[in-house]
Amino acid sequence: MCLIVTVNGSPKDGGRTGAILRETAEAVRRRVDGARIEEVSLALDWKEIFSGLWRPQISERAEEVVCRAEQADLLIIGSPIYRASYTGVLKHYFDLVDRDVMSGKKAILAATGGSQMHWLALEHQFRPLMGFFNIQTVPTALYGVEGDFDGVEIRSETLRALIDRAAFEAAELLNASAASEEAVEAAQ
Repeated sequence: MCLIVTVNGSPKDGGRTGAILRETAEAVRRRVDGARIEEVSLALDWKEIFSGLWRPQISERAEEVVCRAEQADLLIIGSPIYRASYTGVLKHYFDLVDRDVMSGKKAILAATGGSQMHWLALEHQFRPLMGFFNIQTVPTALYGVEGDFDGVEIRSETLRALIDRAAFEAAELLNASAASEEAVEAAQ
């Protein structure tokens, strides 16, 4: 069974970032047999995430939230862009994640921002962070601005098309990994 975990780095629960994450997770789930989705909302668990600077210092709840990312087959990571990067709570969350456990996982990157000028944060901030963990990201990154939404509902057909493309890319990676694992098991 494939576990898809969305990690919402927004300080506000739900919102536009949450809309992109939910819609993307559903698009992947439709393409991968037996996939299930779990959500991490750092807006709800920020106090737990900041309960310690190091993993041994964090609360039991924070440990559960961090373990979700470590158990995922696919991460869909999103954040509003603040000061040209992802939020501090998202960075601290990944400071707590075990680097070795994350190696080889797959991810879709998403962000929201006030203008189109901030979309490059996905390439210059998000992808290097995933590279540190040796997480394979799909080529298509998702970025939305206020005009792409009606409240928190996605109205942009361009953004929807990008979500479909990213979901397809992720499903291809996940299905290829599953086929490779099955081949290894069969050979043993």
